[in-house]
Amino acid sequence: MALRSPIGIRYLSGARLARAAVAGAHRVIASADQLDRINVFPVADSDTGKNLSATMWALLQALQGLRAPAVGEVAAHMARATLAGARGNSGVIFAQFFQGLSEGLSGQRRVEINKFAQALKGAAARAWAALAAPQEGTILSAISAFADRVEELATHLGDFVPVMREGLAAAREALKNSRNILPALKAAGVVDAGALGFVRFLEGIVHYIATGELDEIERVGPSPKEEPARIKYEPESITFRYCTECTLRGGTLPAEEIKAALGRIGDSVVVAGAPSFLHLHVHTNTPARALELAKEFGEVGDEKVDDMWAQHAEAYNPQPTGQLALVVDTTCDLPEHLMTRYRIHIVPVRLQLDGQEFKDRVELTPTEFYRRMREAREASTSQPPPADFLTAFRRLGRSFSQVVALTLAAELSGTWNVAHAAAEELAKEGLVIRVVDTGTLSAGLGLAAWAAAKGAEAGLPGEAVARLAREAAGRVMFWGGLPNLEPLGRSGRIPWVAGWLTGRLRFGMVIKIGGGKISPVAPAWGTRQLLTKLVTLATRALRGMNRPAAIIPHAAAIGAAEALAGRLLGAARSPDFAPHIVDASPALGVHAGLGSFAVALLDMDWVDRRIEELREGG
Repeated sequence: MALRSPIGIRYLSGARLARAAVAGAHRVIASADQLDRINVFPVADSDTGKNLSATMWALLQALQGLRAPAVGEVAAHMARATLAGARGNSGVIFAQFFQGLSEGLSGQRRVEINKFAQALKGAAARAWAALAAPQEGTILSAISAFADRVEELATHLGDFVPVMREGLAAAREALKNSRNILPALKAAGVVDAGALGFVRFLEGIVHYIATGELDEIERVGPSPKEEPARIKYEPESITFRYCTECTLRGGTLPAEEIKAALGRIGDSVVVAGAPSFLHLHVHTNTPARALELAKEFGEVGDEKVDDMWAQHAEAYNPQPTGQLALVVDTTCDLPEHLMTRYRIHIVPVRLQLDGQEFKDRVELTPTEFYRRMREAREASTSQPPPADFLTAFRRLGRSFSQVVALTLAAELSGTWNVAHAAAEELAKEGLVIRVVDTGTLSAGLGLAAWAAAKGAEAGLPGEAVARLAREAAGRVMFWGGLPNLEPLGRSGRIPWVAGWLTGRLRFGMVIKIGGGKISPVAPAWGTRQLLTKLVTLATRALRGMNRPAAIIPHAAAIGAAEALAGRLLGAARSPDFAPHIVDASPALGVHAGLGSFAVALLDMDWVDRRIEELREGG
């Protein structure tokens, strides 16, 4: 135990700063459950306590056994550790605060209160600058209130103890006011969780410097008592589904440019760190795209993607009577805005490029996969491992009373078998998971999922939703245009290709997908002939549909996809007809080949009528 001094503390040494930070970190970790309970802003996903605890553990590990007498050196260790180990929105802001503090204390062996106050002001400014859209009423306000009060008193008092106490009081006042600044906090009846985490950190520090006691968890000063947040289960309130983070190394990294790029695909953007090492945080619907953007600037590490829908459901949907979760694998080519609109959960298939494996759409987008595929010696896909389905189904089973999973054709992949086995295993735990073999993939699976999602939204029970998905998949009209047959032949799954491969490699083929099969329709020479034949087939099908929906997937063939969409717009009778162009799932593109494109059609008028029949027991 450190000795108590009757004249207070006139300076901070490296050892004192380290012990103070340790005391603060332990205080935050001890408050983790409370922070989770009041986590509302920016997303009610009940993980602020967990994230700040992870951030503080990184800090503790860096300071354990550290022999660094210089305060600047200790601050640098704190910054490096938290930038690498930070988790969540508040954790990354904390790390940026430490980075600013490190910059302000750089080269200092020990520091008096005036110099420390200047460093705090710089740290607060750095924390605010880390966010693309900083807001009052958050952890930022608590940081600023603390730094401003310390600066105000530093010129009058030379003692850290009273100054830090007053700084803590100012941070507590900012914390109290947070519930009146942010409407979400006021509605939930709580203060900001991140701001409370910062106040807890200060409480630990003040207790240590005032008493010299590091074992402060049992003997802490008074702090605000918070009831759990009043939160309803409202997944539609979460605009961007995935909390995505990574670290980034490089030369001189353009933080503002990176911040702007991430801001175009999501919100809650935080870019923290030094010029050569950054920690990135964003809420987005396309986590793989966020990671790919980061890779354009430097070397990416410590990737983390959390599904905030799942976290929100687990925290706030404890009695899910009647609630249904719809799950697909990532071969499902449904436009992203519809996946979000209907809150469809995904289990990623695996992608392989020259022996390196990625999670489809989580770690690699189809666009980036096709770009790399051009240069790869070997490219393939495989079904998700059993643990992925077990984890997803078990988690959803805790938050939803019914789970329906749609997979690509069992005849074309082992995905259905893996999902079905996981469902049977969980049946022993009392969970009912319905797994549907749609007999199709890509856009065909996308249209079946769309129909099932409409049924779930209309209140159909799980058995009826599964039945609707099967029937819709059977009614989907799905044709593809393959520039050549060699990729399909390499798959070994399509026996009829062997005959065409003999002397006909320069020919392409129009194929039909459905019923668990890929069947030849007609040969074609070049993209123009493929396009003409697909237009003819699709136009004929459109004539029999009252309200057709169309999805046009393509494997690095955007020109052909747009031309196909344009031709079909003039052929549809429905004035609301609007084809959706999407990047094809690699599960289709690997076997169909680069330059392939397709079209899938389903009459949504039939879907709506069938939903009404199923609601009436038909």
